[in-house]
Amino acid sequence: MENITVTQVSELSLSDLRNNVAEAVVRAYGAEREYAIKVCEVFPFPWYLVEHNDKGDEAKLVHAEKKELFAVLNKAKHSNPSTVWARVRKYAQEHMEPKTPDADGVIAPTDAPVGARQNRSLTLRLVEELTTLYKATKNADSLSDKERQAQTHITSALIAMGVDVATID
Repeated sequence: MENITVTQVSELSLSDLRNNVAEAVVRAYGAEREYAIKVCEVFPFPWYLVEHNDKGDEAKLVHAEKKELFAVLNKAKHSNPSTVWARVRKYAQEHMEPKTPDADGVIAPTDAPVGARQNRSLTLRLVEELTTLYKATKNADSLSDKERQAQTHITSALIAMGVDVATID
């Protein structure tokens, strides 16, 4: 009889703990989604697309907010604040870019979630990588003749892609 009582108490405890886990997940989901929506209200730009290595005024705002969230999560001894940030970004993207079904009621999987590896179009890849090279040559203290020639071609390539090089920081 004593074993039955211990088993019943354990099952009751496990059941309570299981329910606590489920409730915590629901609370976290709701809190993360609510936070994501509020950040969308505060930042009037697609902040959820800002990556960790992005620079610029908007990116600095996002990085500062991320730092504040990480500080709170670290203080609460959260094991991986990056996963929370990734979910918040995903919820923000879902909020700002809702997927609408086509005529057949099917939602096309055109948008990859934030943080997921995405296939960039060739045009986007060219512009991004040429811009990186342009900035590197522009910020260099000195360039060899070959590097200066490459800089000229990089600039021409950006112009050919429709980029106004005067707007590149």
